[in-house]
Amino acid sequence: MEYSELYSDKITPAPDDEDPVILRRRVKRSYGWSGLSMVFQLLISLAVSMVISIGVGIYSGFTEAQQSIDDPAKAQQQIMDNVTAITSDPLFTISVNSVCYLCANLLAAVIGISALKTFRMKDLFGKQKLPAADICPGALAVLGLQAISIFIQNIVVSLTGMNGISEETAAVMSFSDNTAANIIMLIYFIIIAPVTEEILMRGFVMNALSPIDRRFALIASSLFFGLMHGNFNQMFNGFLLGLLLGCIAMKSGSVKSSIIAHMAANINAMFCAYVYEYRMLAASGADAAGTAEMIHFAVLFVIGIIALVFFLKRNGFIRPETPAMAGNEISLPAKGLTWQTLAKCPSAWVVAIFYIAYGVLSLTPMTV
Repeated sequence: MEYSELYSDKITPAPDDEDPVILRRRVKRSYGWSGLSMVFQLLISLAVSMVISIGVGIYSGFTEAQQSIDDPAKAQQQIMDNVTAITSDPLFTISVNSVCYLCANLLAAVIGISALKTFRMKDLFGKQKLPAADICPGALAVLGLQAISIFIQNIVVSLTGMNGISEETAAVMSFSDNTAANIIMLIYFIIIAPVTEEILMRGFVMNALSPIDRRFALIASSLFFGLMHGNFNQMFNGFLLGLLLGCIAMKSGSVKSSIIAHMAANINAMFCAYVYEYRMLAASGADAAGTAEMIHFAVLFVIGIIALVFFLKRNGFIRPETPAMAGNEISLPAKGLTWQTLAKCPSAWVVAIFYIAYGVLSLTPMTV
């Protein structure tokens, strides 16, 4: 049976006056922009970070010039010391990261949507098709997958003796004695990151990959989502979470539900970071903190599996013909127009190579 016959009642046929060759070009262009949006996200975050760093350097230079230091060498050294002191401050670091990724995620999504012109930003926030009775189990299932990935991550670290995250990145994600920095970190991880990442990844990237096969779009966008974290500790976790977040968004027809589930995952991660890795680690030692954290994730694992089964039983699996979140459907046979076509997109390779290389550079030996 032909693809068009099998899914003729599920996919809106293309207009008769559209040539299949032109439709294939539209599909390839859509895939290309999914990768390009990730490239833009990377470039924008680097550009914003560079602008802020240059601004700090100029500010320090003016400060030293005002002090009228006669010794140029001493003035230059003082400028460097000032820049180091500012950039190593936890408040500065988390603030810069928040601004960088807020700008990068939103601008990359806006650029991609404007260039592709097949759906609009407001289409991503459509009417919610899932009741709260389904969104809550979906959020709990996300926590269960998070627990699974943490277990696997700990096993890999134990076997290899290598931590998949750099000390600098770990420091940005950790609580400190600076209250203002902690507040900004919570705002970023609980609000900014879930909202902007869902708009970019589930909103634009998954929809840009979905004209032919929604299952392919779900898996491919989840791979991108895992890669964009830039460290091996979070890549696998990001891939698993991306699968379920994408399923929630696609089944509900809106990124609003996946934002809620993403927030739940990040709240759980922040809770663990604060209670087990900051408070309990300091008070009771690594063994007690590690044991308590493992018990916490074991409970989440059980609850999450039950919630996942309930969610999938109520809503079903994602299929190739599952209705897309936005109007970006093309009725063409999927053969050769999914993974093969994506593999020929230079932008997809740029994203994959950069983040894998960055992940390799972030590997650090575990210290006893």
